[in-house]
Amino acid sequence: MGYPRTVALGVWLLMGTMGVSQAEPGDWVQKADNGDYVIDTGFYRLRLAREHGYAGVEVRITAATGRRLDQFWTPEYAFAPMCRFFDNIAFTGADVAEIQGYVTMKNTFVTAEARTVEGHPALVLTGHLQRRSDHQKGAIEFSKTMVFFRDHYDVDLSVTAPEGAQYRYADVWWDINDDWSHKYENSAGDWIMLRDKRADCPCPLGPEAYRSPAQLDRGYGIWMAVSGPRESILVTSNDAEWKSLPNAGMSFFDGDEEKGPEDEHSSHSCMALDFIGGHTKPVAFEPSTATVRYSVYFIARSSYSELFEPYTPND
Repeated sequence: MGYPRTVALGVWLLMGTMGVSQAEPGDWVQKADNGDYVIDTGFYRLRLAREHGYAGVEVRITAATGRRLDQFWTPEYAFAPMCRFFDNIAFTGADVAEIQGYVTMKNTFVTAEARTVEGHPALVLTGHLQRRSDHQKGAIEFSKTMVFFRDHYDVDLSVTAPEGAQYRYADVWWDINDDWSHKYENSAGDWIMLRDKRADCPCPLGPEAYRSPAQLDRGYGIWMAVSGPRESILVTSNDAEWKSLPNAGMSFFDGDEEKGPEDEHSSHSCMALDFIGGHTKPVAFEPSTATVRYSVYFIARSSYSELFEPYTPND
């Protein structure tokens, strides 16, 4: 699942000039007193919240600004609580909605175990999504193995839905604060300049915000990225099984317009890797068990111009 070296971003990490900690891999994964898992490689920091099914919160690229990049807000701010996590699974149909992490609910149906995979620190999450209607155990089972590297992590995600189940969308997403993200782009050639507290992208459930693997794969890998002045988060997958799914793809959404104090914290940048995407009406989840392997890269630059320097094949 390595990062595609020939992507249009042309991003090359400047670890030697960014003051990156040299913590040993054996120390990267720590269990907090409250049961959360904290991954700190010295390059990035990620907390997986036990209370919310080990969905991600508190994302920072410590090799860059170190500011908090995720869109997690506490319940008093969470008028739209379903979005507020990083690397979070969700399945929504006509009369069902299940999710891994949800701000106003406690998902106790997921377990996490620290392991080592091919010599690298890892976490294995297993369990169920949670029904939004009554907070009970959902019908969607999942297993997520996260393997951590200095500047990124790799994921092997398997999901199982009931036979014949239908969903408008079924995906894993990364919700990001829009007070730092300046730009969205993907390997299909889409480019969106993002503005703080503004809705710059159309509805995520429609085809205009969705791109299939065929649209995204233009010869240099499938990826999407949100970038700020000093850092970028990039999600990539070339997984053959996922690409063969009839409704697979990637989509992007950046929340609602903030028109007044009552809308505070509503605007956000949200990337999604879809098992099902681009549909306003439910479609069948076929096959009932599906997997995807993807990577999430944390990219640091010493300046905004360096982050977006032109790509040349010989770099």
